[in-house]
Amino acid sequence: MIVKNEEHLLTNCLNSIKSVVDEIIIVDTGSTDDTIKIAKSFGAKVFLHPWNDSFSEARNHSLNYASGDWILQIDADEELEQADIPILKSAINCNGYNGIIVSIQSVIKDNLHTFYTTRIFRRNKGFYKDIIHEQLIVKGNRLSTEIRLYHHGYNLDKEKMEVKWQRTTYLLKKQIEQNKFDSFAWFNLVRNYRTQDLFQDGINAGMQALAIISPNLCSKHTETNVNLHHYAMISYETANCYLHNEDFTNAKELCHTALSKLTQLEITPDNIDIIFTLACIYLKEGCYGKAIDYFNKFLYLRKSYLDDMNANSLMIDTLGYDYAAYNGMGYCFGNLGQWEQALLHLQKAILCNPRYLNAYKNLTSCYTNLCRYTEAINTLLRTVSEGIADDAVLLKLGELYIQQEAFEKAIPYLEEYLKIHPDDGGAVIKLAQSYEKLGHLEAALIGYISVMGKRVLCPET
Repeated sequence: MIVKNEEHLLTNCLNSIKSVVDEIIIVDTGSTDDTIKIAKSFGAKVFLHPWNDSFSEARNHSLNYASGDWILQIDADEELEQADIPILKSAINCNGYNGIIVSIQSVIKDNLHTFYTTRIFRRNKGFYKDIIHEQLIVKGNRLSTEIRLYHHGYNLDKEKMEVKWQRTTYLLKKQIEQNKFDSFAWFNLVRNYRTQDLFQDGINAGMQALAIISPNLCSKHTETNVNLHHYAMISYETANCYLHNEDFTNAKELCHTALSKLTQLEITPDNIDIIFTLACIYLKEGCYGKAIDYFNKFLYLRKSYLDDMNANSLMIDTLGYDYAAYNGMGYCFGNLGQWEQALLHLQKAILCNPRYLNAYKNLTSCYTNLCRYTEAINTLLRTVSEGIADDAVLLKLGELYIQQEAFEKAIPYLEEYLKIHPDDGGAVIKLAQSYEKLGHLEAALIGYISVMGKRVLCPET
């Protein structure tokens, strides 16, 4: 591990791995909190190194201190899934490969986003390169597994995230200044802007990168083949910035141009990140048939990527997006009035990711359109039990219970919603009507009077 000021996260991380490792090697790059004290309480060997604006340098230092046959690289904001420890122990007792691919489950706004990368490797068979968003280079074959590491680094408070983004942007720009053809740094810079919702900055950086990189693309038969993948990833990230800005024309053009270029260079199979983005663009445009076609193509290609993970060393962003594809298809089928197909795909989305709120909302909408209100209510109640219900779910539950004349059940959800939106007159009326139906006339009167008072104060409404 490499750490700096991680006292709030380090204990959970080390608790998750302490029973599976023989030694804990930590390089600290300048902590001023209790990070080192916490590390030593777990028996960690802590080494101090100055921070030189390079994650790879610090990570490679940590590798030099390791004495075990295998290395597990984990960050302080990550935790190993305990149920997967037997899989890990079994994997390192097999011969024939030098690296083990794991599943990184990033917690983002209470959702899980999955990508696959190598985090376990034989000592002296791997090293890191690049000063930021460092890449692990492993010699030899890799084993694909579903060992899970939960990453909490994108779920920090706003102030900590701002500091993180600023540091990352600074280091990426520094890397690009050192080499303007560093396509991996360009890709990460565009992504950094996109994840901060700075979409126009992402577009500007992406188009600048493509202007520099595109004329220098080379054949897949050369040693610089990886640049082709970075070109595709820059196109993908930039297209997503256009998509968020609702500039569908430029988003589609960028995707189709990238796919065409890769086809010319005989790069197969198609880049699934770009295919997924095209599906999302067509969905947003209302071209539901085309969107379904691209989501289907994405799911087909995704399977081939997963089946050949050992041979595929490329970074793929959407490998864990099966749930999003099923949700997108369900939404499209619903808009086409093909309700049974919509229900089938939305249920698949929830099966793949039980904490994906959009799929529950879309499934509820389908059931409501089919007048299957009990199933709609049960779908939303599951979001409550999963702990992912938002204010819109609370309001919808209240409305559905009113529709079923279950006024007593509607009241707590409407009250909870109004704690968040006390000025929503429509919801106040619904609550007042529920009280009235149950014979609680004084409570109903308070609601009606509060709404009437606001209307008197705001005659324009």
